[in-house]
Amino acid sequence: MAVEMCLPAYHRIFTRMNRILEKGKEKFDKLTKEEKVAFALKCAMDDEETTEVFKQTFAEPDIDEKELTAERSGTKRSEGNTAFQKKQDESALRLYTEAIFSALHNNPEGKKDIALGLANRSAVLIKMKRYDECLEDIEASLYFEYPENMRYKLVDRQAKCYHALGQVSDAVRSYNRLTLLLKQSNLDKEKQEKWKTDTSKELESLKGKTDQPRNKKEIQNNLLINKNTRIPQFSDCVELVYNKSQGRFGKATRNIEAGEVIMQDTCVSHHLLCRTRNINCTHCMKKIPETRGIPSPLCIGYRFCSMKCLKFAMETYHPVEAKIDIEKFFYNRKDKRYEELSGNILLTYRAITQKPLAFFEEYKDLENVDPKYGVEFSSEDEVVEYSDYRNVFNLEAHRDKKTSEEILSLSIRTAIFIVFLRHGGYFGAKETAYGAVMSKSEAGLAKIIFHIQEGFQYNLHSVDEVVTNKLSGITSPELNEVGSAIFPTLLLLNHSCEPNTLRICANGNQVIMVAKRKIRKGEEVTDNYGIHHLSQTFEERQEALNRGFAFSCCCEACAKDYPRMKSLRSQLPEEVEDDFDAIREDVKDKFKKKDHAACLRLSIEMIQLLEKKNVVYPHRNYEMAGLSLHSCLWTLYGNHH
Repeated sequence: MAVEMCLPAYHRIFTRMNRILEKGKEKFDKLTKEEKVAFALKCAMDDEETTEVFKQTFAEPDIDEKELTAERSGTKRSEGNTAFQKKQDESALRLYTEAIFSALHNNPEGKKDIALGLANRSAVLIKMKRYDECLEDIEASLYFEYPENMRYKLVDRQAKCYHALGQVSDAVRSYNRLTLLLKQSNLDKEKQEKWKTDTSKELESLKGKTDQPRNKKEIQNNLLINKNTRIPQFSDCVELVYNKSQGRFGKATRNIEAGEVIMQDTCVSHHLLCRTRNINCTHCMKKIPETRGIPSPLCIGYRFCSMKCLKFAMETYHPVEAKIDIEKFFYNRKDKRYEELSGNILLTYRAITQKPLAFFEEYKDLENVDPKYGVEFSSEDEVVEYSDYRNVFNLEAHRDKKTSEEILSLSIRTAIFIVFLRHGGYFGAKETAYGAVMSKSEAGLAKIIFHIQEGFQYNLHSVDEVVTNKLSGITSPELNEVGSAIFPTLLLLNHSCEPNTLRICANGNQVIMVAKRKIRKGEEVTDNYGIHHLSQTFEERQEALNRGFAFSCCCEACAKDYPRMKSLRSQLPEEVEDDFDAIREDVKDKFKKKDHAACLRLSIEMIQLLEKKNVVYPHRNYEMAGLSLHSCLWTLYGNHH
């Protein structure tokens, strides 16, 4: 029992419920899906030990909360002030950031500490002429209710940032607001008049000036040039088609050249790993620099890269999730670490919490999954956007292959979700989260949760970051997983053990697909599910695909039994080999000089050289060129660790 108590709460709850239901398995197997979930919930809520684990875990402080105190926040802010006075700006930024994330969010003094830390950090940023970041911190400080009597100073700083950025109209608004805020300050009349005079001079200097075009350096967010009119996440060089043997799949509408971007998809549901929640943005999943970030106003252990992300989260999923703090249920006390369980759990959780209950009440008939969704349309102007939940409800789930053990597991998880959502206030105010009988709205949502889990099981993808200091331009990128996501357009592409595309994670929660080699008109556009002929034998691949994805692969690599990397053909005509090696050396040289755009062009040239000289695929040099292309794409556009 002592060992079991050290296990994560989720594991203990699931195991306990499984034992209880196994005793009545014969009765359980005869129930409908809806009845199974209701039965699982009743058994759990009638069991004192199970409900006690829920109650204890909900009541526990977050593991990170133990490190937070008002004293520590104040000390770090004081140290930051000293560093700032000594003109040690980077140290000041780091110390102010530590002060911000050392404050307790759940009381007025803690929120004040956060606001003060953000304001202090903004003072360093304006000195360093990092105006956009300064404006972000000012907005965040005001959001955390920076003291009213000092707000005039913060708004003055805001106006100066806008002025420096050439945003005249915003600067004028801030200076006018500053004049009004002086009435709330503790300044005596003489000092107020001095501020008014200085502000009037600033406003006078802005007269006759107009807003300047922003020259903000940003990653190119949209790499698709010509979009598919029906599915705008695809390029117009790809169309979605259907047949019974392959289901839905992508097909080239024209010849696609190596290096062409053929898809840019945004996730419909996503969630960070427990271990990355303090270093990546809860919402967009981007890595947060060590001296940046905004804390959650509701709970410990969640960070946001911007006010835009924070506000979106607060308007959707975060108020419910903050009450639940699901990560606590995956903490292993014995090993003092989080256990990263199935991404399906966290993705289903977010898919529900980011939409209100009323949204799901519109969806009644989930049994009739449309296998041709996105292929056939009901009107000429119908478009399949990534955010459309019909993408989620019509996923291939191999429901006819589900075993009784899998159905039992899904029923238990769905019942656990209902308790989570009750505690988070998703269904509105309730006397208890531990009622044994589901309400009508809970039963309706339970059906949807069950359905979503079935679809997500075979369709989730990892969200990765590339290890920047390991990039070479010619070798396989080293990746770190930061979370998981459902990319509704990406999952429409079928698997191949020798795919004709490359995939990179970009802009935090997006994925970009690029042609690995020429894809001819009419050819299927394929993805790879992490099981490749270069690293596994035919038998190993078939076993892995059947176990993880419930299908047998009949791609060309399987049909022709393509060899692994070490056994690939490597012979080339001498002049082709010389040209190939010369380009590859040029890639290495230019990569060291950080001319990454040139490296990308040269990587494509390597592939096109082989194609032009009719080198038959598969061939080791195609893979070498593909690695170079992949490395360059990650360098230029990918998420960086």
